[in-house]
Amino acid sequence: MPRSTVRLQSWLPVVLVVGLLLIQIFSPARPIMFILVVLLALLLVAYIWARGLARGLSITRKRRYGWAQVGDVIQERWVMHNDSWIPVLWAEVREYSNMIGYDASRAIGLGSQSSHQWTSRGVCKLRGIFTLGPLRVTTGDPFGFFHVELVDEHTDTFVVYPAVSDLPQMVQPRGFAHGVGRHALRSLDVTTNAASIRNYAPGDALKRIHWRTTARRSSPGQESLFVKEFDLEPTGDAWIVLDMDRDVHVGTGPESTQEYAVSLAASLANQMLRANRAVGLATHNGGPVLIPPQKGHQQLWEMLQVLAGVYAVADISISDLLRMCIPAMSRNITVVVITPSVDGAWLHELAALMAHGVHTSAVLLDAASFGGQDGARNMHGALADLGVEAHIVDSGFRFAPTAQKERQEPEYKVLGTGRVVVVNPKEDAEWVPVGVSEGDQT
Repeated sequence: MPRSTVRLQSWLPVVLVVGLLLIQIFSPARPIMFILVVLLALLLVAYIWARGLARGLSITRKRRYGWAQVGDVIQERWVMHNDSWIPVLWAEVREYSNMIGYDASRAIGLGSQSSHQWTSRGVCKLRGIFTLGPLRVTTGDPFGFFHVELVDEHTDTFVVYPAVSDLPQMVQPRGFAHGVGRHALRSLDVTTNAASIRNYAPGDALKRIHWRTTARRSSPGQESLFVKEFDLEPTGDAWIVLDMDRDVHVGTGPESTQEYAVSLAASLANQMLRANRAVGLATHNGGPVLIPPQKGHQQLWEMLQVLAGVYAVADISISDLLRMCIPAMSRNITVVVITPSVDGAWLHELAALMAHGVHTSAVLLDAASFGGQDGARNMHGALADLGVEAHIVDSGFRFAPTAQKERQEPEYKVLGTGRVVVVNPKEDAEWVPVGVSEGDQT
């Protein structure tokens, strides 16, 4: 709950009152008595003023969007209320957010029995899971005797997802069979593609029975069971293995191998999921992070949620990470490794995966272009000798934005009459309450 406090700025006025009172007692004088009365009156007025502000002042905030991606706008609407009959001559609003590129602090004044509304905005420059708040409002009486603070310790989480870009075709996942057409062979295992039905044969699993066809084709006295036949999977699952070893990543801010690697992982996942493939993620963020392969739009958001908080803090190499992932990998899947590492030791783990029937690809970040160690070209040659498809991405790589997203801010149009109207109104329905800070009502 928010709390408000009133405290004395300086003890000097109190000391003056006590000193003048003692002088008046032992050596009465009309000038001293006048100064004492005026000073006491000022202190009383200042205290009543401060207490009135502490009881009547409140502030609310609403965030327009619940999440954003890198490059999007964060926007908040603020409303400060003053329910007391005492005006707010000055007030400093301080918002202690840890989000880079966003500062909602402000200084305002407010009349009695009135409200003031404003909007703060900023650009989401970096991905991450940020905290909005806490909030502190500072004001006081006009004489500067008392200090009023309204503090709200409530914090709210705001997620900035990594940007998703359109990439050239870097990876071609492989499965049991290529293409999207039906294969002449049938799978002995249950897959996601049911091809046809046939009569039940001894030994067929009960889970393969197609009960609707059985009920439709059966007649009294001639009951028979029908089972489903399955196509081979046209493409297998894809795993993205993201190297977050702190010893191999270089650069700072957006121009770092860490941010490039995360953007590549998000964009590759989006590319393959849009092609109706199951995609999973394996990385290390102070602990193993494993998202099993799934299809669909929800899988993308789950992966973006994880990637928003992944940083190069791991103390294990890409070789160790691949070795940890081997038990989760099966035959005929695709593994895409994203790494700036130029240590050839992890090539042995790739060879082990290939020996188990796993198709492998690699996206190499050229650390030298970010100010790090050279060797990406040599790694590319070694991967080619191993039969692994690889691509090199340097600091000049252009991440082309995906299809134009819906505008975050409303568009305004000026009519011939001079009236300003909103072209795409999306007002209060999109403003998300973040917290309410109210003054002491006692």
